[in-house]
Amino acid sequence: MFSYICGEVTDLSNGIVTVDVNGVGFELQASSYTLADCRLGQKQRLYSYLQVKEDGFTLFGFSTVEEKNMFLRLISVSGIGCKVALGILSGMDTDSLALAIFNGDTKLLTKIKGLGKKTAERIVLELKEKVVVDAAEMVLPITQNPDLQINKDMRDAVAVLCSLGKSQADAEKLVEAAAKLGATTAEELVNMAFRIN
Repeated sequence: MFSYICGEVTDLSNGIVTVDVNGVGFELQASSYTLADCRLGQKQRLYSYLQVKEDGFTLFGFSTVEEKNMFLRLISVSGIGCKVALGILSGMDTDSLALAIFNGDTKLLTKIKGLGKKTAERIVLELKEKVVVDAAEMVLPITQNPDLQINKDMRDAVAVLCSLGKSQADAEKLVEAAAKLGATTAEELVNMAFRIN
């Protein structure tokens, strides 16, 4: 219903950002990372998600599109609701979380407060599969450097980065840089890309 909400930040408290839009105050539940990006009295654009339940509506706000995309992926996992997803996003930045899921690193995921081993395994199982499917559907050419030898691993790495929220142009640049640093497999390229980024 709401793609984003843009207005002056008037309050930051208890995990909620209040944004004034032409005299109407919107309360948005937010992660610790989004809260840290907001400044009182400054204009802020928050990408939003509206949760509709029998007992009311709840707005969730995200300072980046990547964080919103990760939130939507998390709530698609069975047994993970909006509050749990927001807690996960507060426990780890989006890039690190995406990389942990892609690598199947459940040990790292369980370091997030309130996230148990079984839930971490379910997140990896359900979201890694989605990333692989996205990659198969998004085999896109890398066109920036015609002298660069392009292979399937590079195309897959670009597709994976795009499916995790990177733009096509950014993904291509990161994969090209990772390849120049010696990464060869799709997993190595993605890992190196996140370290470069």
